[in-house]
Amino acid sequence: MIMKYAAEEKTEDGAPNGNFFLNEASAKRAATEVVSTHLGLKGGDLKSYIGTYFPRTWAHFDVNGSGMIGVEVMPQLARFIASDQTLQL
Repeated sequence: MIMKYAAEEKTEDGAPNGNFFLNEASAKRAATEVVSTHLGLKGGDLKSYIGTYFPRTWAHFDVNGSGMIGVEVMPQLARFIASDQTLQL
């Protein structure tokens, strides 16, 4: 998740600070991959599923409306969007 989707926050002077986050677009790409690989959806079915469930899932996890979530929250988001709390990531 960190290597492929997350970005690292920076301090005021531009140095990386070790905190990783995903914005809505990167979280959507990650969620799309999870739904595709774990639920087996492809093509139009995948697009329809993500179009239906990602906006409400994002709103559920970005409760402060900051436009980003910590990388440590992505496993919960993935389980939520897949409707499978036992999903092994």
